[in-house]
Amino acid sequence: MRLVDASEPWSGLPNVSPDEAVIAVSRDELAGLANSIGEALQAVDDWEFDTRVGLLPKEARQLRDEIGHILRTGFRPQ
Repeated sequence: MRLVDASEPWSGLPNVSPDEAVIAVSRDELAGLANSIGEALQAVDDWEFDTRVGLLPKEARQLRDEIGHILRTGFRPQ
């Protein structure tokens, strides 16, 4: 995941690799996604998480944490 600077005028898609997707969401929608990931981590046992969600629990935690960091600071952690 990476943050595209929305303060700049839109000049088309940034360089996007074939394994990336570009979506536009509000900060509230992004917070809702992070909260949903957190709820899934609490509700689904680790042994079946990958099967039901499509990510390993470690990957889901990392994604939730990256989203949280972006929401707090506006930048992706290095």
